[in-house]
Amino acid sequence: MFRSLTAWLGLLSVAAALPAGLFPPDSALEKRGDGYNPPRSVVYVQTFRTTSGGQLSLLPLVQQNTKVTHIYLAAVHINDNPGDITLNDNNPNDTIWDTVWSESAQLQSQGVKVMMMLGGAAAGSYPRLCSGSNGAVNDDYYVPLANTLKYHKIDGLDLDIEEQVDVSCPLNLLRRLNQDFGTNFILTMAPVATDLQPSEYGLGGFKYSALDSQATASGKPNGKLVNWYNAQFYNGWGDSSSPVGYNAIISNGYAADRVVLGVLDSPNDGGSGWYSINTYKSTINTLKSNYANFGGDVGWEYWDAGSNDGYSDPWQWVKEIGTAIFGAATGQVNTVSTPIPYGPSPWPSLTSTLEGLGALHIEAVRALNITNGSLDGALKLLGLSDIFIISTA
Repeated sequence: MFRSLTAWLGLLSVAAALPAGLFPPDSALEKRGDGYNPPRSVVYVQTFRTTSGGQLSLLPLVQQNTKVTHIYLAAVHINDNPGDITLNDNNPNDTIWDTVWSESAQLQSQGVKVMMMLGGAAAGSYPRLCSGSNGAVNDDYYVPLANTLKYHKIDGLDLDIEEQVDVSCPLNLLRRLNQDFGTNFILTMAPVATDLQPSEYGLGGFKYSALDSQATASGKPNGKLVNWYNAQFYNGWGDSSSPVGYNAIISNGYAADRVVLGVLDSPNDGGSGWYSINTYKSTINTLKSNYANFGGDVGWEYWDAGSNDGYSDPWQWVKEIGTAIFGAATGQVNTVSTPIPYGPSPWPSLTSTLEGLGALHIEAVRALNITNGSLDGALKLLGLSDIFIISTA
């Protein structure tokens, strides 16, 4: 049952005092980023259980000196009734999250930034937040979100927009968040890789270049409201097995310190585009050689990270990535940006079918991603239903 904000304020979620020896000494944390600038080693956490079904603990991320810099708690949803906010399926102040909030406070005490991801594949959050007059931020939906972020001492918010909205929606939200939380509050976004490449083609219904040119603030790094972009290099949108797709983003005008390489850390967490830890480390090493200010890496998602690389615990995968990110650059310089590989589609045969009917590859990937692999839905979205009927008659 939904609890009002008044009820929230009557609940305690303060972490207990930390026992001596629980975490590594401060000297072991010296290589961690400063929170706002690279290098960054980032993970999304959406499934809060272990692969064997137990309670997932976040504490090994610092106990094992993985060098993780940021974690995203995912995903926050803005539901129909104003004030009805859920973290996945439960109110953020439900007792189910008590351990998560306690551990988050302990991670923060060790320098890790704990953030939230808003939106994702579930539709509705952004149209509701931007349903004010002439597309302005609607306080009925926004204020409860802001109160949630403040109450749980969240360090930043990731806007993952995978539904059609006007560019004014993220722009107004970014401006409002910066106004209300200040310049030290981290603001990120999670476009698919092609959104940042010259094609500028993705899921949000707006051009990120147009947003980035307007989303400025003198007090933020590089004068930009968006500290960095977590570019999704999987599910047909990009290929993280080589540096080429990332290079194309930098060639398109984005600074490397504002682009984080987004990868799948297990094939179970996406439809396609997972690679082994050694492949990711190779790509990271090359990108570090290409760009002294390489933005870092983010893995989706933590609970089963490295399960196909032979690791028994997800922190082991994060530690290997951290070693690559914070270690010396050992790759060969390769800044070639063409041709740009899209990466394998989650639905290769259906993608080929749509291409055979005249759709461009990336149009087919987009339509299938939006419709979750429905051929009928993709055909309707692309306006190809009649052509498909004729071709199969």
